[in-house]
Amino acid sequence: MLGARIDLEGLRTGGPRQQRAYAVLRSLAIFERLAAFRPALAGTLPLPIHTEASDLDVLCEVHDPGAFVAACSVYAAWPGFKTSQAEVRGVSSTIVRFTAEEFPVELFGQPQPVAQQHGWRHLQVEARVLALAGEAAVATITRWKREGMKTEPAFARWLQLPGDDPYLAVLALEGLDDEALRRLVARAGR
Repeated sequence: MLGARIDLEGLRTGGPRQQRAYAVLRSLAIFERLAAFRPALAGTLPLPIHTEASDLDVLCEVHDPGAFVAACSVYAAWPGFKTSQAEVRGVSSTIVRFTAEEFPVELFGQPQPVAQQHGWRHLQVEARVLALAGEAAVATITRWKREGMKTEPAFARWLQLPGDDPYLAVLALEGLDDEALRRLVARAGR
């Protein structure tokens, strides 16, 4: 399945907060209960830049919002349970939010494969950048996130990416081969 097992394994063997997230995800059985929607964990918890405020972001392929909300209703007793519909970057999106233990949870569905959703694509780019950039980038980006900066703006700032939209600027990096990305990281690290 599209990365979900790998991400969960990374949480299971990761730091204390990641292990706690793994335990909460397992207790919620999100990947089993929402299997028809091909769920995959995204966000910062799979990455070494997560903070105490990082939430559990699960992306889903949702062609029938009503069926998705019905499947998610199993979590209706959790604090803050709320469903909404929104246009996100021009794509109709179904969002379910609640809190499980200490983690805000967001189940995010769009009518396209998870691999095409911006959240998944951002995660892939960010993982590549961090693998090339090393500890200095991890420390700086994590600090900025703790200060309140969102993930993509922090990456765009660290990489010195041009443009007004850090989300699209980070997304534009997915087409770079490893050598081009390595050059960009080396320039940013100076």
